[in-house]
Amino acid sequence: MGNPERYQRIFDSGQPLLRHVLWLVLAGAWFLGAGPVPDCLAGKGDKQVVHLYFSDATRPFLIAEERVVVNPGDPRAFGRQLILELINGSARGHLAAIPGGTKLRSFFLLEDGTAVVDFTAHLRENHPGSCRREQLTLFSIANSLILNVTEIERVKILIDGAEAQTLAGHLPLEFPLTADMLLTR
Repeated sequence: MGNPERYQRIFDSGQPLLRHVLWLVLAGAWFLGAGPVPDCLAGKGDKQVVHLYFSDATRPFLIAEERVVVNPGDPRAFGRQLILELINGSARGHLAAIPGGTKLRSFFLLEDGTAVVDFTAHLRENHPGSCRREQLTLFSIANSLILNVTEIERVKILIDGAEAQTLAGHLPLEFPLTADMLLTR
């Protein structure tokens, strides 16, 4: 039936119409006996406890929020899923580190362990500013990915498909980020 990794990339691309059409085609092919449905379409995967990092409402630190999510077995799909969970916000009332209105444009995982996360311009435009808030936003993303997905060692953030010098004028984004547990309480 073709290359399942290719279908996974299309499914992960975030294009809703294309994703639905692909799902229907692959599900129909599976029903007719043409081959296995990729795990991303079948909802397969093991449940995994993850820690997502949100801003503390009372102190300038990150708070780990434990969740149980389905790990599809593909680090790219899993990383993408974690970013979407961060965008959806805290289930326990912690402050969202990613500003409202921000969308994930794309997510890549390079062979060297660098996750490339591309957000819409809302990440910058709706950001509240301040050096500490910028730091909490960036390391909410980096910590949530690096500490939950073993294949991810560093995180490069893009805005609207392009490199940005900073998010809110304080911290450089030219180089990929690594986890920083000093910001976590």
